[in-house]
This record gives sequence, C-alpha cells and structure tokens, in this order.
Amino acid sequence: MHVGMAMRRPRVLAFIEEWSPELAAAELPAIQAQLRGLGAELGIVASGGAWLVGPDDPPIAVPSGIDGDRSFQLDDRQTLVDALAAAGEAVRTPAPIMFNRREWALTSLCAGFAFALFGCKGKRDDKPAAPPPAPSAPPPPEYDVVLNVNGSDRKLKIEARVSLLDALRERLGLTGTKKGCDHGQCGACTVHVDGRRIKSCMQLAIMTQGQKVTTIEGLANGDTLHPMQAAFVAHDGFQCGYCTPGQIMSAVAMLAEGHAKTDAEVRELMSGNICRCGAYPNIIAAIQSARKGA
Repeated sequence: MHVGMAMRRPRVLAFIEEWSPELAAAELPAIQAQLRGLGAELGIVASGGAWLVGPDDPPIAVPSGIDGDRSFQLDDRQTLVDALAAAGEAVRTPAPIMFNRREWALTSLCAGFAFALFGCKGKRDDKPAAPPPAPSAPPPPEYDVVLNVNGSDRKLKIEARVSLLDALRERLGLTGTKKGCDHGQCGACTVHVDGRRIKSCMQLAIMTQGQKVTTIEGLANGDTLHPMQAAFVAHDGFQCGYCTPGQIMSAVAMLAEGHAKTDAEVRELMSGNICRCGAYPNIIAAIQSARKGA
C-alpha cells in the first residue's frame, strides 16, 4: 500500500469493488482524456488488485509492496487494524506539502466528488422511471343519426359505439329505461323496437335507424296509464321499482306475442327479467290480470 503523494503530478485515488484494465478497456480512452485535462494520475484499488493509470500510458499493476521512504509491505496475515497502524508509522514524519494553483483546483474537485458520492449514498431511488405519456389518440368520429322514439324523430350526433340504452338515457333524457347489469342479463333496460322487446344495452343506437322505438315513457296515453301499468299498481307488482319499467315493457310485448296463458308460461317467458326484491308472485298476478282484462 502506498501512502505517499506523487511528486511530479497529483494523483486521484478511486476505490472500486470490481475493476481491471480488461473489464474497462472500452472506457480507458475516455478516462485518460479526463486525466489529461486534470494533469493527474489515477490510482485504482479494487478487490482484484491495484493499478496506476496515467494520462498517456497503459494501466500499470501495483505490486503488493512498494519500496520507498513512504511505502510499506503487508502480508496476508495482517488485519485492517495492522494496516492502519503500519500506515501511521509510514506517515509519522510528515513530508512537506506545497500546493500550487493546479493542485488546489484538483483538491477542491476531489473533495466535491467525495461529498457528492457519500452524501447521496443510501438515497438511491430504485423505482423505475415513469414511462413517457402515450400520445393521445384522436377522438372517434361521430355520425348523424335519426331515431324514432315514442312517435317522434330525434336527431343525434353520436359515436358508432353508443348503445341504444345510453342514447336514450344520456342523449335524450329518457331515464325511465334503467341501466342494470349493462350485459343483457337483468332486463331492466327492456324497450320495444318495432313492437318486439329487446334489451337496449345490447343494441347499438346507430343500428336502430328506420325502426320505431318505444320506452316506458311512451307506453301511457297522456295521463291514462297503460293497462299493464295500472295492473302493476293494483297488484303491487314492484317493491324498490328499479326493475319495474323493464318488467312492464317485457310483459306488454309478451302478451302481444300471444304465448303466455298459464302462470308457468308467464314465469318462463318473463325469465329474462330479474327482480332482486323477489316480487315475482305479484308480478305474475299483475300480468294475468292485464291479460284477462284485455
């Protein structure tokens, strides 16, 4: 271990866990260019040995002991404490130190590098850098659509992906048609298209042009309830009421189909409409009452 100062040029000392001229062959030209700018030599101490790198010379391996008035020899049995004690003996009589302007600049540079290195230790942010935001896609095109709803033509400008349910509720304000599961399973969004019952969440609005759409708002005649609506009120065919518009629309179309005669047939043909409150007996009674009164 050499503890002295190079007499002809300043020397920068670096401690690196793994380094060798072979591993650093690609970066040696850049290192030596920096050393030429500093007018210094670089001493490297690594787990595999020590090297002295000059601005214009290839790296020189430093042997385990160096002769001289400020060098000392260590053998494999000595500990770090022994090494420090030997270093103390080597520098007990200080050599005169004279700094010129270049050496002051190099000393300041080394001190700043040390503060930056050890001041940032333990503060590394191992989180990966956030990816740059993806470029925003242009909005999808909109199309002019005319829907005949409850006997009136309604003009809309909508995207091709808009469902009939969303067009009725969000664009036309006909909120009697309810959005339940939005997957065609509960029947709360049932409306009539050309007299046929459909689940409006499963049909695109743009596909409904030229057809007649009827919602729960268009079922009554002014203030006069449709017979099915009146039967649901008379037989208390609802509790929370959320599924009721879909139940009524489905029941009206079912009777128009002419298939439901018995309670079992009503249950089967109304199975696409789900009532979470369990008001099925009253719903069946209301449907049968409307059928018989028709």
